[in-house]
Amino acid sequence: MKVIHTLKRALKQVPDAFSVYQTDLLCRLMGALIQTRSVNLKKLAAALSGTAQIDSHYRRLQRFFSSNLSPQAFTELIVHRLVQPGKSLLLTLDRTHWKYGQTHQNLLCLGLLHKGVSIPIETCSLGKAGNSSTQERKQLLKKALSYLPRAQCCLLADREFISREWFQFLLRQRLAFVIRLRSNHWIEKANGNRIHLEYNTRRQQKNTTRIYENAVLYGQVRLHIVCHRPTKGARLFLVTNRDDVHQVVTLYKQRWSIETAFGFLKSKGFDLETTRLTQPERMQRLMGVLSICLLWGLLVGDYLQQQKTTPIKKHGKRAISLFRRGLDHLQHLWANAEEKCEQLLTITRLLVSCS
Repeated sequence: MKVIHTLKRALKQVPDAFSVYQTDLLCRLMGALIQTRSVNLKKLAAALSGTAQIDSHYRRLQRFFSSNLSPQAFTELIVHRLVQPGKSLLLTLDRTHWKYGQTHQNLLCLGLLHKGVSIPIETCSLGKAGNSSTQERKQLLKKALSYLPRAQCCLLADREFISREWFQFLLRQRLAFVIRLRSNHWIEKANGNRIHLEYNTRRQQKNTTRIYENAVLYGQVRLHIVCHRPTKGARLFLVTNRDDVHQVVTLYKQRWSIETAFGFLKSKGFDLETTRLTQPERMQRLMGVLSICLLWGLLVGDYLQQQKTTPIKKHGKRAISLFRRGLDHLQHLWANAEEKCEQLLTITRLLVSCS
C-alpha cells in the first residue's frame, strides 16, 4: 500500500527511533486510529490492515505498547515538523484526569501550540489523583528544554502551576512565561507598598488593565503582575517575566489551546478515556501516537482550509474545527483508499517536513 510507504518516509525523519517492525505497525496503527476513532485495542486490532488474524493483530498491539520504545521518538517527529529557526513557540502546561475502575489516569502534559491546538510533546503519567508536584513539573520541562530553543519559547499555565520554588526555577531556566495567579496573593509594589490583589482591584473598572512592574511575590521573587477586568466574567491576575506586559492578556488566551487538544484526544476525536492501558510507560506511548495523529489531522485541516475556507457562524467561530475537518477527510479517504489513492498520498506527504 503506497500510503504506508509514505508514512514510513515521514517516520524516517527521526533516524534510528523505530525498528522496521515498529515502523510498519505504527503506520498501520495510525490508519486504524483514524478509521475507528478509538484507542480500544480490540477495535484497533479489527481495523488493522494486514493478512493476520484479529487475535494476532491484538497481540502485536500489546507488544508494541509494552516494548521499550521511547516516547521521545514521537516528540522528535513533531518538533522536526513544527519548530523552525526564529519562530516563536508557545508551550502550554496542564493536566487531564479521569478514572478507570479504581485507577486514576492523571496526565501532566506539555503542549506545543499549532493552529490553535496545543499538541502534547511531553506527558507524565502521575499515577495518583490531584495536582502535580513542583518536582514533576521541573522534570517535564527540563526534558522539553533539552531539545527546544528556549529563547523562542514562552510557557502558558493556569493557577494550579504556581509556587515560589516554581517561579524561581523558571527564572533560572531563562524561560519566558505567563501564568495565572490566584486572587488571594499579597504583592509588594516597586515603591515598597504591600497590596492584596483581591481587595485592591475590587473597584477596578470593567475592560481595564492594571500593571505592577517589578513587584515582589512571595517576599522574594520579583516579577510583573497584570490585573485585568474584562467586560464580562471574573478578574484575571497574571504573573510574567516578559517585557511586553501590555500583550500578556492577549497571549494568555492561547492557554485554552491545551483544553482544546484534550477534547480532541477524548470525546471529540479518539475517545482516550476508553483506554485500558494503565501503566505509565504504556500510556505515554499511546499519547505519543495520538499526538502524531492530532498533528496529522491539523495539517490536513489546514490544507483543506487553503483549498476552500470553512463558513463562519454568527458566533464568530468556524462551522467545523480544522482538526475535525482534517480527521473527517482522512477517515473518508482511508475508507476509499483504492479509489482515492492519489488524494490520500497527497495528504500523507503533509507529515513529511519541508524544512
